[in-house]
Amino acid sequence: MSRFSKASGPVGIIPARIVLVGVIPAGILLCGCMIAHHAHATPHHPPQTRTNPARPNPVRTRAAQPSAVQPNPTRPTAARTATAAPRTHATTRAVPSPQTDSTLPRPEAIEVRANRGSYTVPTTDLWGKSGVALKDVPHSVSVITQERMQDSNMLTMTDAMRQVNGIRVLPGSSANSNFYSRGYQLTTSLDGTPNAAGTLNNATFDLSMYERIEVLRGSAGLLQGAGGAGGVVNEVTKKPGHDFALSGAASVGSFDHYRADIDLSTPLNRSGTLRFRTADLFEDNRYFYQYSHSRKWQAYGALEWDITPTTTFLVSHAAQQQDITAPYFGLPVTTDRTLWYGGRSANPSQPWGYSNYMTQQTAVSLSQKIGRNWTLTARGTFYDQSYDMLYNEPWTTIGAKSGLLTYEDQGISAQKGTNSSRSADIYATGAFRLFHHTHHLLAGFNYNSYDQYVAYPDITGSGVYDNISIRNTAAIPAPAAGSVSYAASSGGAEGRDDAAYQWGFYGQLRLEPVRGLSVVLGGRVSRFYEHARDTSPSPRGAWATRSDIHAQLTPYLGSVYQITPHLSWYASYASIFTPSVGDMRYRGGGLAPQLGNQVETGFKGEYFHGRLNISTALFRMESVNQPLSDPEHVGFYITTGPIRRQGWEAQMDGEILPNLSVSIGYTYLDTKLSNPSSADFGGAYSPHHMFKSWVHYTLPAGRLKGLSLGAGIDASSNLHGGYPTTVQGGYMTIDSVIGYVINRHLRLQLNANNLTNRYYYERASGVWQFNFPAAPRNFMATLRATY
Repeated sequence: MSRFSKASGPVGIIPARIVLVGVIPAGILLCGCMIAHHAHATPHHPPQTRTNPARPNPVRTRAAQPSAVQPNPTRPTAARTATAAPRTHATTRAVPSPQTDSTLPRPEAIEVRANRGSYTVPTTDLWGKSGVALKDVPHSVSVITQERMQDSNMLTMTDAMRQVNGIRVLPGSSANSNFYSRGYQLTTSLDGTPNAAGTLNNATFDLSMYERIEVLRGSAGLLQGAGGAGGVVNEVTKKPGHDFALSGAASVGSFDHYRADIDLSTPLNRSGTLRFRTADLFEDNRYFYQYSHSRKWQAYGALEWDITPTTTFLVSHAAQQQDITAPYFGLPVTTDRTLWYGGRSANPSQPWGYSNYMTQQTAVSLSQKIGRNWTLTARGTFYDQSYDMLYNEPWTTIGAKSGLLTYEDQGISAQKGTNSSRSADIYATGAFRLFHHTHHLLAGFNYNSYDQYVAYPDITGSGVYDNISIRNTAAIPAPAAGSVSYAASSGGAEGRDDAAYQWGFYGQLRLEPVRGLSVVLGGRVSRFYEHARDTSPSPRGAWATRSDIHAQLTPYLGSVYQITPHLSWYASYASIFTPSVGDMRYRGGGLAPQLGNQVETGFKGEYFHGRLNISTALFRMESVNQPLSDPEHVGFYITTGPIRRQGWEAQMDGEILPNLSVSIGYTYLDTKLSNPSSADFGGAYSPHHMFKSWVHYTLPAGRLKGLSLGAGIDASSNLHGGYPTTVQGGYMTIDSVIGYVINRHLRLQLNANNLTNRYYYERASGVWQFNFPAAPRNFMATLRATY
């Protein structure tokens, strides 16, 4: 049996409570003023909007493992002690209407025209479910656009989140990662609708089905309800365009990495009221660690129908199959409780091991315009994933000098299960006039549920395999036939079903009491319920309530003041709560809900008609009951006392000069626990300093016209692990790209990652696993075609 407890179900995210500190960095303001002056003299194209594609069993005990605050992919046991779319953007033009009161907001027509995209967007739907300029959102927001994805060759959600300012990526396996902002885990939403699937730590969809990724950092309880204090990742899917467009890409890279994708959008009738888009891919790759191999395909399709000029229906479906050989969950530490630096290619799994995932997701929406200023929208998502995994995990840590360790058949980790999520969101947005000013209102109701079923087999093997080199784990034999059984008659097989739901009413009122000043009032009242039971292959038990929360209020207050047409100041207060999930304490029972809030203030600037956005923010967050792994009992959790986190961040995204695009961000974070001796079991701490940058330039003329060059830096201060000896020192890596436009249809690019071949750990937070060395220097060449 594996050493991990069944209690380690999806531990949610962390709300926080906050107070303001710090001083606004003056440098970014000076930069903003200089850019503001330059903006009047430098014409830029209008910004990009929507684009067209072109129960624990007693076992022997040993040293505890401080595992991460996430569902463990292995079977829990008792504690041991010891793709490419065409580069287009749209211009927006107000549609004049003599019958309309000119003081009311007017609708916009979108005209798509070919041109290079942008590293920023003029508006986001993430915060208010309608287009709001980034500088008018009293929160820190980052956006990864399609252009940025292509230039940096982002293929997975992990790739994208590594590039987002202030985000710490904690790999969980070959198939998924967890994302942290300001020391707390983030939740997810799909096209603005809260989506529990993103918090289940499952294999994630490939990035090819998304138009862009939006990240709101800090408490997001107003719209998310029971969510994360770290913020929310909004995945914006690709939608059909009105014109025919076709694009595709073929890639080959290091570690036998092969990939092909296609993106097609077309109208289905002459009037263009019925439109279809599909984004599909096939990928086959190995990894820098030995034995592992992944084969993945994904198919995505979206059908959009303008039923009437004011009514639009959209349905989409995505399916993805990923089969992984020798799944990788990180390395154990050494017998000296230090990180292993004997080679990044080591893989504790065996060539016969596997983890297979089948994931499907359907989304449906209906939008109805009411009058000229109001819209009523209903959305629903249906997410289902099945999985099956088997491998043998180490029974001891790695010999610090010998590199040897021990395996046992009782260390075989096997499980099958399903993860399901259902979401619904109904809301109305609009504008109204009062006292000679325009105000905006959002009111809605959303529902979200998930169900996790997992079955663990009876394992009867008794083999012990000593002196196994971490570099040759293929020497571990596969389990004998019949030694791993999911049959109820075996007596040792078990199953568990955990289900939860939440629903809530929410509202947001954006008032403009005087010209240039917006006051935002909002709140949400939520209901959360969770229950669990034993199920097949265990004897089916009765449902037992784990959490029952009524009328949980999460208030919100914000303000935005327009200092100039290009520069604004904002301040906000937000709160959140996160219930615990499942039996998480060693002696049974769940954890107390996490409670917290945040205060944030800062400045934002928008220049060149929205093609450049800059921001700086100060924040302070306070929370209680953040779950951390129990250092004495593997797979169980304890809660912290109050935690205070505070810091500041700054970022700049977009074009600073014609053909010169940048994405630059810096984050400082200071964390203080009420118990300063608490180890970093599961991400209690984040680095004090993080710096991320990417600069890309395209030569506009001359003999080298069409040549583009790009480079980026990712730097971080110390990353703390579960022990004082498991600390990854500060590091810096360099990535680059060189591209060339062959003709109007073809573009070739070569991306390089970790050019200096820096040997470092992305994550150091476990004993038996969850220590992840980063990939060595690697390359990928991509040919993109657009029609």
